[in-house]
Amino acid sequence: MFERFYNNAARKGFHFPGRLIAGDGALSDAIKASAAPHVLIIDAALCERELPVPRDTLRIPVTREPLRDDALAAAEKAAAASPQTIIALGGGSTIDVAKAVVMQLRHGTLDARDAPRSLKAPLLVAASSLPGAGSETSRFFILSDPATGHKISQRSFDVVPDVTVLDPHLLEGASATRLLAGAFDAFMHLWETFICRHERSPATDMLALHHMPLLMRAAETLSRNVRPDQSVLMELLYASAYGGIAISNVRTGLVHTLGESLAAQIALPHPLTLLAFFSAGLSSYRDAIGDRLALLLPHLNAQLPERAPWSLDALIAHWQEVLTRTGLYERVRHALSRGIDIDKLLIAAARDSVLTKENPVPVTPQSLTAIVRSSLASFAAPVSRAPFTRE
Repeated sequence: MFERFYNNAARKGFHFPGRLIAGDGALSDAIKASAAPHVLIIDAALCERELPVPRDTLRIPVTREPLRDDALAAAEKAAAASPQTIIALGGGSTIDVAKAVVMQLRHGTLDARDAPRSLKAPLLVAASSLPGAGSETSRFFILSDPATGHKISQRSFDVVPDVTVLDPHLLEGASATRLLAGAFDAFMHLWETFICRHERSPATDMLALHHMPLLMRAAETLSRNVRPDQSVLMELLYASAYGGIAISNVRTGLVHTLGESLAAQIALPHPLTLLAFFSAGLSSYRDAIGDRLALLLPHLNAQLPERAPWSLDALIAHWQEVLTRTGLYERVRHALSRGIDIDKLLIAAARDSVLTKENPVPVTPQSLTAIVRSSLASFAAPVSRAPFTRE
């Protein structure tokens, strides 16, 4: 019921059918409380770590960005164990595989779009070791189809993890650069939730206003390679999780649409495809979001007084500065220097009908082309890189 409900100007709603468990040791508690037999779907890079998982647990490693065939093969292996609980441990790709497995086991297909929430086994427990994507709480998963070269997005509240574990212990060993990229990803989920025209709600505003300033502070710490303490790690985990909840109640906007269209042509992680269109995208609707900035900027001034007064330009410059300092900005410039088929990118982006309804200003072929060309031009010249200090 209401699986296809989205907010509009007259009606507002908010939904999250899962449960969050947060804190050091939370993963162990969640596994102890779940029913056996278990199947662990895990990022292959974590396979050597000591984990609180029963010895007889079937382990399915994820070694790459998930393909549709990978998900089907994982589901076949998992089904042989007749699991009561699927445990997903890793970043967004690993958790997406686990969601696809759960959909296949519950519905007999990977394509049960908008399937209603069910009580069918197996239970899904998701624990993120690389926050940012929000897959640990969202109702989406993305698989690549090698036959077409396209990414396929599925949406269903039935694949929202039953239990989401936020355990800072799982972030040990993650590099500052990868955590920073994840922080930017989470920020963009919250930002595009916050500035959409109709689908935002008081609940998503609350999540965005609370976490965006904290993510910006965490990004400054990470960009200087200062070892983050547990409070910073927990903020990254919370912001990622609540970003996933927020985007399950709206649909992402201009920067995500362009970033996902770019991803079909270029080998960059998702957060860096967003960075390609960040400045031009936000600048394109600056005159239409005065009311949104009037809510956000006082939070930034209070949380980050050392950089006050804040403005949209200062916000853009902050992210460009921290991402340049760690070499991520230069990485995007280098990737784009190999050339992009602009027409192909624009055709892919124009398929997103949500833009015409939710972008703060009307989107036309001319305006979309201008944003893309401005974005690519801004990366044409080398970007100076401040030292990535070792502290």
